[in-house]
Amino acid sequence: MKNIKNKIRILGLAAFAGLAVTSCDLEMLPLNEVVLENYWTNKSDVESVVTSCYTGMSNTDFISKLITWSELRSDNVQAGLRATEKVDYRNMINGNLLESNGPACDWAVVYTAINRCNTVIAYAPQVQEKDPNYTESDLKANLAEVKAIRALCYFYLIRTYKDVPFILDPSIDDTQEFQLPASKHENILDSLIMDLEEVKEFAPRKYVTEIDNTARITRNAIYSLLADMYLWRASDANVSPAKACEDYLKCVEYCDKVIEYKIKQYDVDEFGTLKRQVSTTCYNTYGYPLLSEVSNSTISTGGGTALEVPEGYTKIFCDGNSFESIFELTFPDNQSERNDAIKDFYGSLETVGAYLEASENLIGESGISSTYSTGTSNIFTCMDRRAAEGFTYPGESGNYHIRKYVARTVGVKVGTNVSNWAAGEMSYRSANTANWIIYRLTDIMLMKAEAEVQLAGYISQNADSDNTEGGDETVETKAAYGNVYSTAQEYYDDAFNIVCAVYYRASTPTSTTNIIDQSQFTTQTDYVNLVEAERRRELLFEGKRYYDLVRRARREGNTGHYAECLSGKFASNANVMKIKMAMLDFMYTPYYESELDANPKLVQNPAYVQDKTTVKN
Repeated sequence: MKNIKNKIRILGLAAFAGLAVTSCDLEMLPLNEVVLENYWTNKSDVESVVTSCYTGMSNTDFISKLITWSELRSDNVQAGLRATEKVDYRNMINGNLLESNGPACDWAVVYTAINRCNTVIAYAPQVQEKDPNYTESDLKANLAEVKAIRALCYFYLIRTYKDVPFILDPSIDDTQEFQLPASKHENILDSLIMDLEEVKEFAPRKYVTEIDNTARITRNAIYSLLADMYLWRASDANVSPAKACEDYLKCVEYCDKVIEYKIKQYDVDEFGTLKRQVSTTCYNTYGYPLLSEVSNSTISTGGGTALEVPEGYTKIFCDGNSFESIFELTFPDNQSERNDAIKDFYGSLETVGAYLEASENLIGESGISSTYSTGTSNIFTCMDRRAAEGFTYPGESGNYHIRKYVARTVGVKVGTNVSNWAAGEMSYRSANTANWIIYRLTDIMLMKAEAEVQLAGYISQNADSDNTEGGDETVETKAAYGNVYSTAQEYYDDAFNIVCAVYYRASTPTSTTNIIDQSQFTTQTDYVNLVEAERRRELLFEGKRYYDLVRRARREGNTGHYAECLSGKFASNANVMKIKMAMLDFMYTPYYESELDANPKLVQNPAYVQDKTTVKN
């Protein structure tokens, strides 16, 4: 694992030296001049390295990896105009993923971020003993921050590769052994959850500087990450139903903690602005304080004749660090750091096209639908603003350019008149300063809905059994509003209510079209599809879709649904891809060939051992 060793060691030493330097400077740093005991002496030393943990994620290479892993293989995207510039990306989009594909398989930038966190964890306690200004509470808060960042990085790795080397010590010299075998993903996940459970209450609930409440790790960010991890751990066909049920309940519990906090924030309205920004319909009808897309005083009844500037989209994706945000990688307009990953993958004012475009299947051959769909294509109704906010719909010809994150402002027309719907407007950002959102409120809500649907299925399956493990009390939970759910229908109803809140915030349904009719959902699979489809619409291009498909395949123990969703991408080599997608291991990314060469203890994913000659350009 020479690549990891060299890059991590150099970055770790630079952190000790407190240097703000380029990669070239790092390569030239005389390592024997770095004296650790002369660096870790006061509070500011710790704070500078903690800051470097955030900057380790807020760079083009890191965010490019997140987009590559979470969107390129999904059914959200197809090759864009600039895909010819990157053969590796085009091959990945087309299903031809090999261990030689560096942009897809090289994980070094993520391990660099992990090493910075390991460095703080190892050395910050020494500073607390030396500097009286660096209090125990300061130490605990910093450790909670960096342990959360480390856990997030490893969570991306295990969802992408499955089993990976699990390194918890910092690399600072040549004495550390980095030829490590991959640890089982189950063991890594258990360790990460246990680690966060121990530190979660030490993270700041709120920072003094408002932007830090979404740009840095807070208690809510850790709750969100724990909810995501419990949901992933529960979604495993090899885990007993009772054990999965426990983890689904923990997912709901942590989702509710975040939701409760947001509700209290709205009720208190500290700055006197939220009551005007939040959709009164969503809050009064469904109980969730979601930002309104259209001013509360000017909500249209539909028809698509007027151009609207969706306020919710503007606050969440254009301005950034919104009320709904929980944690995002932040790029302030007044700083030089730019999010060029958005420019490369989604587009910008400076470039013609991008590596990716929205998939044509998001609309479908029949055009925009007037019927709510939970299928795998044509998923947007004609009243759903998220389609026009997310990408350009060109009608019968043209390109499906991605708008989300790219646009500075968007103008949207919705309604049954498709020509009006497609006539939306957008302006590009003058600079690539879009934040990259890791967690936001609707993501947490829909995690909760997914867990509730699984809990409902568990209750239904064990309703007539006298031997339910743990007893009926194991499936009872208190929701954010004080409601106690214990029956399958109560869980289904709450999940349905969550989906309605998210959908109606973005839509303007009439009394006869575009509505979600609960009577159409009669089985657990119906509700699973309902939640999954809404997650896809709401979190389009935000790095969630591919992991959602993998999580479902893990839960079901087969790739049937995964393959069904992705088969539309591979029309020209459908037979080859059908064979590949039948393997659960194919869902994961192969180890990079350079890492295999450097580390003989790494054993390649079996789905890719023989797959070295299939080429599709």
